[in-house]
Amino acid sequence: MKKRTFIIIMAVVLLFIWGHSLLPQSSSAAESGWIMQIMQAVLDFLHIPVKLTQHIVRKLAHFTEYSGAGLLLGLYFFPRVKDEEGVKQKIRKAAMPFAAGLFIGFMDETVQLFSGRGALIVDVWIDFAGICFGAAISGAILMIVSKIKKKKNAQTL
Repeated sequence: MKKRTFIIIMAVVLLFIWGHSLLPQSSSAAESGWIMQIMQAVLDFLHIPVKLTQHIVRKLAHFTEYSGAGLLLGLYFFPRVKDEEGVKQKIRKAAMPFAAGLFIGFMDETVQLFSGRGALIVDVWIDFAGICFGAAISGAILMIVSKIKKKKNAQTL
């Protein structure tokens, strides 16, 4: 992924995440309630006996939006880890999605202070878990694509 494309997409993702954090508590609760009704209708339709709460929906929202950010961060940073680099350089580059994700999570909770909502450390951990999940998915995608390319190149020789 090109740097400019990454910056534009990441900016949109951050505007979405932080924009929701700036919503007043009443607006955020109304949005969560609307999403909860849709999710509950799907679960009921599928005959899955789970009763959702706004708390669960909010935590799932944190995890989901940060999974997307983690996927994007992984797709950008992981391909920059090169075989010919030293171990320290590899670790530094591979750790970037996680460090950036943790920073984004802390900033998200800080932004919530300005909307009259409380900042919760548990939300930072949920955000970070989402980052890790998204980054793991991107790592798996990149490994599969790499193996397919190697196999294709081996067959053409």
